[in-house]
Amino acid sequence: MRLLVPVSIVTVMIVLGIFASHSAYANVWIPDDEFSGFYSTNGTYTVIGAVKNTEASAIIPTITINVKDNDKTISEKYILSTTNSQKDIPFNIKMPQVEGKNATLEKPQVSFVVTSHNSTDIEIIYDKTLKKHADGHETGFIINNDTSTALGVRVYAAIYGKDGKFLDVGKSIETIEKMEPGEKIAFSMYPDSQHASMVSYYSCFVVGDDPTMPASVLKDGKPYNFTYLTSASVTDTKFDDSTHSIKTTVRYPFPDTGFVNFMFPEESGGEKFSVLSNGKPVEFVQSKDSDGYWHVALSLPPKSTSYLAISGFDQPGLSPSTDNFRNYILVTIPIAAAAISIIIWKKKKD
Repeated sequence: MRLLVPVSIVTVMIVLGIFASHSAYANVWIPDDEFSGFYSTNGTYTVIGAVKNTEASAIIPTITINVKDNDKTISEKYILSTTNSQKDIPFNIKMPQVEGKNATLEKPQVSFVVTSHNSTDIEIIYDKTLKKHADGHETGFIINNDTSTALGVRVYAAIYGKDGKFLDVGKSIETIEKMEPGEKIAFSMYPDSQHASMVSYYSCFVVGDDPTMPASVLKDGKPYNFTYLTSASVTDTKFDDSTHSIKTTVRYPFPDTGFVNFMFPEESGGEKFSVLSNGKPVEFVQSKDSDGYWHVALSLPPKSTSYLAISGFDQPGLSPSTDNFRNYILVTIPIAAAAISIIIWKKKKD
């Protein structure tokens, strides 16, 4: 009878472990034959693949990529866009920090969170307008079948060779800032030139109004992951410990007014951000979405380069926890009550 309890506990732990593993990984994965790394024509190490979602709900996947580069291992996390149930999301990630010429790509890790909202219903029009050209690039049209406007639309596609080999991931070269319901827009995409002569077909996917780009900085000694949405170029992103702010360079080359929307994970819930552009305060909009992410959005002047500094992040040790505050109240109230009782007693005695 004494053995029954520990045996039962071990059995339950094993079952729970299997269940947890299944729910976390079994339905969201990157197939081995659709994951690889190569050096692009300009020498940049590039990792390509596709995450498959067979969960019953839409998800936001996070992939961890590990590359052995000479005597060191480079590990990077990337948050991908919202991926609907029974859909795939391809990725093409440049890793210029890989300096060696014989890097080894290790098996990726995938995690995810379930989201309550699907990505916008934008689809490829599969008719004679969808065409692969002799030089390997593809052109076609997409249409917004949703009832709402889609922002920052990009088209991604897995690119395969004549033998069905996974070659590359293409991305549309057009800047599609928004699509109204029912609107149809042309797109085009090109493979890396070293693959152009081997392209057989494209398997197209669309990323709608959640084409977030991942970013990661070292904050308070730990990786801090966030995303952003923009038609501009965001570079040189880092966390400045002296000012406790995220600094980044945003280049917007177009003749009209642009925008950038940073999405930061909630830490305390009371964050109040401020933004400097080129050293001066600028107007921005702060809001929070249903998934608990802070949005810090601002306009970008035409043909501009903005050196941004975003502050307002929590600083460890400055904000007392709820438990500590509660304990403080529980101790303070009796002391105060005792002091008041003594004062009243003395007055009565006098």
